Parts: sequence; C-alpha cells; structure tokens
Amino acid sequence: MKPAAAPSATVSAVDRACGELRSGRPILLNDTDDALGAGGSIVLPAALADPHWTAWAVRRTSGFLCAPLPNTVADALDLPLMAGNPGTRSSSTAFTVSVDAAAGTTTGISAADRARTARVLADPESVPADLIRPGHLVPIRVHETTAHPRTGRNEIAVDLCRIAGLPPVAVIGDLVADEGEILRPRSVTTLGIEHGLTTLSTVDVSEHRLFHGNGTAARVTRGDSTLMRTAHTDFDATVFHDEITGADHTVLRGPCTPTVPTVSVHLECHSGEVFGALTCSCGRRLQEALQQTAQDGGLLIYLRRGRSSLLSSPHRCTLADTGAVAAILSDLGVATIRLRGDGIDPTALASANVTVVAGPNREQERS
Repeated sequence: MKPAAAPSATVSAVDRACGELRSGRPILLNDTDDALGAGGSIVLPAALADPHWTAWAVRRTSGFLCAPLPNTVADALDLPLMAGNPGTRSSSTAFTVSVDAAAGTTTGISAADRARTARVLADPESVPADLIRPGHLVPIRVHETTAHPRTGRNEIAVDLCRIAGLPPVAVIGDLVADEGEILRPRSVTTLGIEHGLTTLSTVDVSEHRLFHGNGTAARVTRGDSTLMRTAHTDFDATVFHDEITGADHTVLRGPCTPTVPTVSVHLECHSGEVFGALTCSCGRRLQEALQQTAQDGGLLIYLRRGRSSLLSSPHRCTLADTGAVAAILSDLGVATIRLRGDGIDPTALASANVTVVAGPNREQERS
C-alpha cells in the first residue's frame, strides 16, 4: 500500500486560525487550486463582525462582501436564490437575495451597517422579518463538505466558524491588489504578515476535517457493539459510522489486548475478499491479520470506503483513511499503538496525537 502523506502542521494552523476567529479577528484563506483560479479571501466570523474589520475587508477587497451560510440557515431566514437558475456550471456560487438588517442600520452600505447585518444573519434567534430585501450583504448557500468533492473557500469559511465553536455563518471577500487584480497566494501571505493576520490554505482545513470532523460532529460516531464468533476466536466487534464518507467501519478487539495494542488496518476489497480474485492478495492478508489479532490481541480496523470498486484504488491508503483510523483510536481512548503493516503513515497519525512505537510487546512476552 502507498502510505498517506502527513497533514503538514494542519492541526496547529487551523487551531491558531480558530482562536483568531473566536477573538473577532479575521483570517486570510488561500485557495491553492490553480484550476479554480488560485487566490485568497478574508474571512470574518459573522457573529462577531464589527465595523473596524468590516471596513478593513472593504478596503482590501472589491467591496463586494458575501455571507456564506448553510442551506438550513438560509431556509430558516427565507433566503431564496438570487436567480431561479443558479448557473450551468457545477462550481456556480449559490448567491441568494441580498439583505440588510431591518433594525439598527441606515443606508445599509456602511461598514457598521454591514457588520450589523452579518450579526443578524448569524443570530440563531433571527427570523425572516429581521432582514430587508434587497440590501448590501449577499448571503451564499453552501452544502456540507465531504472528503472527496472540491471544497471551495465559501464552504471552508463556514467550516472554520463551526470548528471555532461559533455560528456557522461567515463574512468573506476576495482579496485584490491596488490595481484591482486578484491577490495571488504568495501576496496574500505577505499581506497577512504585514498586518499580523493568520493565513492558512483550504487544504489545511480540508485535512483537519479528515482527522477531527467539522466542529459539530466528530469524524466518526461509535455505533453498536457485539460479540463476533469466528474460526479464529471470539472478537469484540464495534461499528463506527464515518460522518464524512458515510461508510461504516468495523473494529475487532482480540482477547487479552495489551495496554499498548498492535493495530492492523485493512481496506475493504471486494475482488480479493468476496470473489477470491487470483490477482489480489487482500483476502489472504485479511485472514492473516485476523489470525494474528486472535493470537496476540490488539485491534483490527476494517475500513470501508462508502462505495465499492474492482479497481486498484481500494488498495491505496489515503489521508482520509488515516484520518478515520486516528478518529477511531481517539474514540477508543487509545493514544499509543504498535502498527502492523505499511498502509498507514505513522507521521500522519502522530499529527493527530497517536504515538506509534516500535519493537516487541513486552507485556505480551511476560504473559
């Protein structure tokens, strides 16, 4: 198996950014996907929007500020799409009708007025009558993000607010240079340094979700447990539902599992396990892992992908798989392990506070 890449200081970057958002300060968000037109945005927490940083955002952008929010919030506030057809491209932005706060504003265009409108959008007690249509702040409907589809800055901005423990509504604007051109990632980073603002990339947040969830739900949720009788031994089996991929993973705990367990990770493979394909060794390796876990104790984590495939992709461990393993171990209260096999990168697990140690299990040797 090809090991997953380590998530490159993901946790510290996102945690630092969320701390800034909780203090009411903005962060700068870089999109490094050139196919989507790499650029950067300023992200403010709508719930804590104030005139100072809203005015700063107006000066550093084209002045066109939007408020990404979940569909559920848009429905509750009666915010239909600005046009009946949101666009023919799959990446089209779902702008809703523009709004102003119904109370506490004047013309609606000032920084103070737009900050007030943002706070109304983020207030869970707000109702449709609290907003005037049209106005000077443009909400954007966003869908829940997942591990695989492209995640843009609007979705990421909502995720960041949620992870920070704030209402999932942001204020966002595309950063531009003095000449009016989109500010590219390197210049965005320079701008952040000049003004003491935290800068992170969309990749940082996407990877963070793979290990820690979206701030509302953890990456995995523990389900039912049962005693599974097999030809090897009786295993304690527990199901974990993956909140990102939708798959149900299974963890088998062997008898007399030591304090520092040996963990085997196996990726679901229909061709080798179900059909016995001669070109695939997955079925044999699964049986070997079951036998070893039955003899030595420890954990066997059987990962499903949410969809089946007969191609080679199930054999390749991804960062999403590593994140699921880390989240499962965290839920089980397991912080130190011995890792059997070469599918999961120990460095990636270490970034999620799971320590991988080497060498024989002395606890097993004494028994």
